Amino acid sequence: MKGFSYLWHMAWRRKAACLLVVVATMVATVFMLFYPGLIENTRKRLEETYQGITVTGSIVSTGISPEVPAVSGSLWKEIQESGYFSNLYASGSFSIRAFPKEILEQKTGANASEQEQLVAFQNLLTQAEEESGVIMASMRAYNTFSAEDELVRIQDDILWLDGYDETCLKGNERICIVSEKWGYALGDTIPMLARVLVNKSYMEGIFRMKVVGTYPGKITGFAAVMPLKTMEDLTIAANAVQKQNGNYSEWIFGLNEVYFTVRDNLQLDQIKTMITENGLRDSKYARVRIDDRILKETVGPIESNLAQLEGSYLFFFVMIAAIGFFISFLLARGRKPEYAVMRMLGESRAQITIKALCEQFVLCLAGVMLGAAVVGLMEKSSFQLAICAVILLCYTLGAAVAVMLTVRVNVMDILRDKE
Repeated sequence: MKGFSYLWHMAWRRKAACLLVVVATMVATVFMLFYPGLIENTRKRLEETYQGITVTGSIVSTGISPEVPAVSGSLWKEIQESGYFSNLYASGSFSIRAFPKEILEQKTGANASEQEQLVAFQNLLTQAEEESGVIMASMRAYNTFSAEDELVRIQDDILWLDGYDETCLKGNERICIVSEKWGYALGDTIPMLARVLVNKSYMEGIFRMKVVGTYPGKITGFAAVMPLKTMEDLTIAANAVQKQNGNYSEWIFGLNEVYFTVRDNLQLDQIKTMITENGLRDSKYARVRIDDRILKETVGPIESNLAQLEGSYLFFFVMIAAIGFFISFLLARGRKPEYAVMRMLGESRAQITIKALCEQFVLCLAGVMLGAAVVGLMEKSSFQLAICAVILLCYTLGAAVAVMLTVRVNVMDILRDKE
């Protein structure tokens, strides 16, 4: 106890030096306790930036080979189930042949049965196209009404069958929206011939669609619209019939266009990986676009700043250890005569080292507690014990190295120098 009392008495004689330890550790504590908040604010700003910028993209057919879709049916299913997208607009198409109602009724009469209409339809298909008055057009399939700008443009002009509206394209009924020029009324059923190019030859099949909507005039690019799920069902049914007839050529269900909005921009890497794994990056049949240039330009500096902040954690703790080393080294160096006297009084080198470290530890502890109190008053935040403990440990380790290097004194040399 006398040795410790003597040591504290020596420390009191050097109040300025001891105050330096307390102030240095207090400043270091204030900085390190504020530092996690700085990182957290930067991380929040990064998340807000990711959420605040809309990233859109598309996968569209290049048109090199019409029978090869830009997006396969399996990929379309994966895209829908991935949860990566908040808005998905998709479309597919195939060629059809149909007849205006007037021409069909000339062969069957106004009140013909479905079987009679089907026979008349097949007979008309055998005639020359210029004689039969056949409508050769593109049937478009959409997963939602908003997927086609032309539909949105004329939506107020579309006449709907009772019970149907724009949401009908989300289902899988065998329904269609056609031009008034075809002559069909709402509720009528239209026989159509689908023609799909498969392995450089056409696969054909007749199907019937109920008219649930009509629009005036003509829309460039397509003549009729159906639900995308209905197109998929027709594909499955057509392939089943082909197999029953011994023809194993398949009508491949796929999409010509997919437009999307990314739900969570933090998942962009997963989206790009999915696209790459499905071979779309290097595909000659599809063109992929993801408009994330603004996002990259905005979040790039923030991500770089966050990486620097997180990477500097270790550096600052090493600096605290370095501060502990230099301050303790300077203090201990000036006390060599005192350590020599303590050795003459019977103290061992280990005892002197422990007492010197205890002094530094207590001073550092006082500075850490003062720094934590200052932060608590300024932010009214909870006491972060882990950070304070690491600060105390780093400083003490640095001080330990300095003290062990300094207490190796030769008593006779020091006394001779004093004389």
